[in-house]
Amino acid sequence: MSATKRRLAAAAAAVGLLVLAAAFLLRFSYSTSFKWPEYCGYDSAIFQTIGKYWAQGSVPYRDLFDHKGPLIFFIDMIGYLIWGRAGILVPQTISLAVTLFFFWKLGRVYLPPLGAAAAAGVALVYLARTFDEGNMTEEYALPFIAASLWLAVRWCESLRETPDAPHPWRSAAVYGLSFGAILMLRVTSAVSICSFVLVITLYTIGKRQWRALAQNAAAFLGGFAVITAPFFAYFAYYGVLGRLFYGMIGYNLLYATEFSLTEYYGGAPWLSSTFWRVIFDFGAPLLLLAVLALVCILHKPRRLLGWACLLAAVLNMYLLFTNRPYMHYFQIVAPLLPLCLGLAWRLWAENRAGGRLVMGLPGLVLAGVYLVSLGAWLSYWEDDGLMTRYPYEVLDYNNIARSMSAVIPVEDRDSVLGWEVDAQWYLATDVRPCQPYFVHQVWQSVADPDMAAEQAQLLTEDPPRWMVVADSVTPTLSELLEQEYTAVSSRAGFYMFAGYTLYRHN
Repeated sequence: MSATKRRLAAAAAAVGLLVLAAAFLLRFSYSTSFKWPEYCGYDSAIFQTIGKYWAQGSVPYRDLFDHKGPLIFFIDMIGYLIWGRAGILVPQTISLAVTLFFFWKLGRVYLPPLGAAAAAGVALVYLARTFDEGNMTEEYALPFIAASLWLAVRWCESLRETPDAPHPWRSAAVYGLSFGAILMLRVTSAVSICSFVLVITLYTIGKRQWRALAQNAAAFLGGFAVITAPFFAYFAYYGVLGRLFYGMIGYNLLYATEFSLTEYYGGAPWLSSTFWRVIFDFGAPLLLLAVLALVCILHKPRRLLGWACLLAAVLNMYLLFTNRPYMHYFQIVAPLLPLCLGLAWRLWAENRAGGRLVMGLPGLVLAGVYLVSLGAWLSYWEDDGLMTRYPYEVLDYNNIARSMSAVIPVEDRDSVLGWEVDAQWYLATDVRPCQPYFVHQVWQSVADPDMAAEQAQLLTEDPPRWMVVADSVTPTLSELLEQEYTAVSSRAGFYMFAGYTLYRHN
């Protein structure tokens, strides 16, 4: 094929990936898609609120707080600068197209082009089932995870031909950049990258390749700095670098230690069945990867890939099986599916060539069983979706929120705070929160009592002129409402939402 034809084929493939990504997002990204107008999601609505007002001059962590890294807010800010809520589809489409490309590249380590495309398609189906409302941190971590896994797996397999080849520093730079990006989204999503980096580092130390180790460490740190330094400098300039690290890391450590697996699943009988589904449905690719890794290790105990895959499978299982069973958490498993399917095929082919069919068959059979189970679960697709009640719940919520906000005079709209409200309220009414803790304050402060004290201090020292209050109030707020506020609306109840009451400061 001539160079011109190759460029045309590459351009056509890129357009095809962008079209596929856009079509997927229009169907499954409920919180940003044209198909689901006026719905902004739960977590997505928080990110959109911060991104929207960052585009208008607010500073995240200083003016509006959430316990995520700044990259998700930056992406939504770019979207709102482009075209409001729907503008987020632009960075989403680019991100997903890049993800699909590296799904395919990961499959190509083991499979022919069509086989790799099929493996990427399976990963896309899995992603559709775990996409939740769209515009989540895990979604934007996927291109970084997939690219890093492709580089790491390709190098691990190259050791079969060149067993003493040092790990290339350019790949380490990509790992560092990827880890930095994911740190500024949700750091636990980097667990697969960290698993491979750890195994590669130990291998390099074991080989006494000190020069390569130094080069790789420097490249990793350089890649990390390239993406994180601009954000750190920006927030340092505004004096909220400490708040950034608290929201990005500190609060999430408190949030994780506050969760109890036994208390959560013991709270309701239906949650027990959810736990089994977490393991054998959404977690099935991790079980498959663990089995394939063990087969790989039993066949060739010194094969680096087997140990890296086993560590990635085990750490992902620990992370996801002992956490809250939110569907979008499992999006980070999707890049492992092309690896699983490709590795199952490679192990079968290797063992068949060596006359050891018994060794290669289990992985291939389990991969087939998983594909059948994935197809069987598709009949429950609508039950997993958030849009089974759309548009009735959303439109009712938005209409009542707007009727509430219409009471607030224009000159007072810069002094409005919702207490325990969903961020959807701010986006539906086009009201900017006047304090940094603007959603689900009681829930957020459970993990950190100091946050509760700060919330109380803000309320008493600078009380908003208007408050939209849900059912759950603290003693401080209850006393403040009784002494200083007057209810100007009746309690508005919503299906699947809390009831809200509008208060005016006396």
